[in-house]
Amino acid sequence: MHAPRYTHFDPQALLVDLFDNTEIVRTVLGTFENWHSSVQNDLRTAAEAGNTARLSRIAHTLRGTLAQIHAAHAADMATALELRCKAPAQDFLPGPADIEALQRELHAVADEVADYLALP
Repeated sequence: MHAPRYTHFDPQALLVDLFDNTEIVRTVLGTFENWHSSVQNDLRTAAEAGNTARLSRIAHTLRGTLAQIHAAHAADMATALELRCKAPAQDFLPGPADIEALQRELHAVADEVADYLALP
């Protein structure tokens, strides 16, 4: 049987970071899994309100969390959103379209995390 291939996060790198302690890895990923839906709601609310400062803070938090679990592409997307919010163009007012790709990537990460946590 082949081990699952993860493309949206790297559980092996996380395992190395956490000294090969699978229990801690599962705890960290379980925390992410529980947090995922609330951060998705926070993103949506901030974008719908056009709240650049709030969206920047959420993106900053996401960047750190995603980097911790080695979700590099999603972390890069969060970084780009954070930077766009911190140094917005004169007419930049964030909206739902500004977070759609990040939200899709977050769902993909969350799906892989759930698959990983379902393994025995």
